[in-house]
Amino acid sequence: MTNNKEQSLRLRWISLRLVERFGNVLYPIDIAVLLRELPKIGYIVPRKVLKGILEPGESLAVKGNLELLINQDNKTLGLQGDKTLEVIDGFSELRSFWLERLNPSPCADTHYIELGGEGMTTSLKNPIEVFAKFWAQCEAIRQLSKTLGFDVVNFGLHLVPPNVDPNRTEWFDLRIDPKVISSSNQYYVNIIWRDSNLETALKHFKEVDDIVATLIKRVEKE
Repeated sequence: MTNNKEQSLRLRWISLRLVERFGNVLYPIDIAVLLRELPKIGYIVPRKVLKGILEPGESLAVKGNLELLINQDNKTLGLQGDKTLEVIDGFSELRSFWLERLNPSPCADTHYIELGGEGMTTSLKNPIEVFAKFWAQCEAIRQLSKTLGFDVVNFGLHLVPPNVDPNRTEWFDLRIDPKVISSSNQYYVNIIWRDSNLETALKHFKEVDDIVATLIKRVEKE
């Protein structure tokens, strides 16, 4: 039982992306040079990618479980993986590398840093029953039930900052729902977290797994 409790609510990311969006008019980094230089810090870059041959679905460069993400249209650069600290450490290493070695545009400007991902976590409790009990205490939900003529609850938790436009560089959007296919014991997690301050962003992002687990524990406790 102790082992089950330790495993409970451990977040497993299906996909976790961390990117920097530049505020420049033009992309501030020479991508061809970046791809040629990345093997110096352990990345594997396919030869055909170095020759400019890009095929749909193929990775530009990988390092272990990390995949390089580049979108010149959106002016973003970052990494994708499945472990929070691994993605953040890899992102920091990549950023230091291109800043120090590639002579980016002097006008290179960070518009925002964004963490986005989807994952799941297993609980010893039934998520559907947990949320039904949690929202049953909400008077607003009870009034909505009266309007409809039958009982309703929110199917999960959806948290955003109050009175904030989602287009702002500071934004947080977290969804925790019963996982539809395995709703008896699993939660589905989806997050978008943006910040224009690099240091603040990375500090918060490192805590995301614990934040999600704490929120679920709080809901289950009610």
